[in-house]
Amino acid sequence: MHELLLFASVPVHQHHGLLQQLAGLTAMQPRHALERRLIFKAFRKPGLITGRVGGSQDLQQASAGDLQRVNKMLNGGMFYTQVVGPVSEKDFAPASKSASAPDADTKMAGMDESKPSVLTQPDNAHVYDYDQQAWKLEFRDIPEAATRSAITTRVMASAALPRGDIEPSMNAWGYGFVTEYLVEGDVFIHNDIVIFLHRVLHYPTGEKEPREPRRNLPALKKMAPLEKTGSYVLQASITVQDGSNQETMKTASQHLLGLREQLKSAVRLEPADRLSLDTRAK
Repeated sequence: MHELLLFASVPVHQHHGLLQQLAGLTAMQPRHALERRLIFKAFRKPGLITGRVGGSQDLQQASAGDLQRVNKMLNGGMFYTQVVGPVSEKDFAPASKSASAPDADTKMAGMDESKPSVLTQPDNAHVYDYDQQAWKLEFRDIPEAATRSAITTRVMASAALPRGDIEPSMNAWGYGFVTEYLVEGDVFIHNDIVIFLHRVLHYPTGEKEPREPRRNLPALKKMAPLEKTGSYVLQASITVQDGSNQETMKTASQHLLGLREQLKSAVRLEPADRLSLDTRAK
């Protein structure tokens, strides 16, 4: 498959207005999205994996088609790749004070400190279950070299992976965990174009960087934007199943350029710098 893209930087003070404009253009309300993105790096040139990778996280849980697609993805050169998992706001730790440390107002209310605090989470509170986290593997090749091209084009593929701890499976393919981050944004669909207005969030800087994917998520309010100004990225993309079909690729490009024209009064959609999207491991 091929992915055709255009990007724009959106200052934080324009975010709300652009959301409204996109809602009017697409005739839909934004679909809020939160995604965990785990980055893995090839530590050896992958060889074709035909056997079982072991344990309850065996990749045989995935469909045969997905297995074939993943093998093709990972048996090429040395690449960084990412594993993406959707999460929701209720998966993050509550921002309220700890139940083990009642505040002064609670004490003044005549509360007996020897008794359990009433500030504990309700029985029906959601608890993030890492073992049930859904994942998909996303491969993105370095964009194709093309002079004077108005569209970024690159080979891409994705495949569903087993739930839970995905690290053993990735290790078996020759990929080691590097880091992770969170993407927060809103998705719109305009004909065949997926519009994603988003920003990257980093985990709290005060905590030690783990050597494996986190099993618990901190409070969402503690996540810090990668871009200090709080700006967003507008990504417009079209996925083409058969990248060798020049007519289909041309039509997709025209649709993206049409969107760029529609939004030119608000943002300037442009192709990305090719090397900034280089996913090769060096």
